[in-house]
Amino acid sequence: MTNLKSVNIGMNKYCGPAVLSILTGKSTDECARVISKINGNYNVAGVQLSHLLEAANRMGFECIPAMTGNSLYGTLIRLANEDGMYLVTVPNHFVMIEVRDNKAFFCDNHTKEPIPASSSARLGQSVLFTHKITERPRPPEPILLVTEYEAIIIDSGIFVDKIMQYDQPEYNKKEQIGGITVKNKEELNLIIEAIRRKI
Repeated sequence: MTNLKSVNIGMNKYCGPAVLSILTGKSTDECARVISKINGNYNVAGVQLSHLLEAANRMGFECIPAMTGNSLYGTLIRLANEDGMYLVTVPNHFVMIEVRDNKAFFCDNHTKEPIPASSSARLGQSVLFTHKITERPRPPEPILLVTEYEAIIIDSGIFVDKIMQYDQPEYNKKEQIGGITVKNKEELNLIIEAIRRKI
């Protein structure tokens, strides 16, 4: 069993977005948009390694250089006892490898599904770089503690704010959810009186 995800193929079918899709489960189009924000290219085809690593970082992953052999086979031998997910750069291509319980799995935009690495046709290819990819811990989802409503009455009308307080104060927010504008104070008083009669 592997943690590598199947490639979620969108319109973009290139290897850079594909390895990010294998990591995240997001579509290759979503992954390409992250890369595009880094390299400024609308069409993401060939990707520089530095841009791909920065995209992985922005998507919540740490990227650390790892042991590299002369070939993909040699690299797998070196990593055999080092469980983890690895981005491997071969000439003009990127692939994802996972080593887990002394087994290695392989996936790229050609296989689309994780396969045993021993079945890969790329074992003899030279390897340029290897990076261990580790997902950063995600902060817990904030819990909504209380929702309050606040009516603000000023000469120009009545405005209602929704105030949400969470267990993590940085998520607290206030948003205006509605209001009534008036021509003058007399009209405002008439509206307030009409509301009171309905309550």
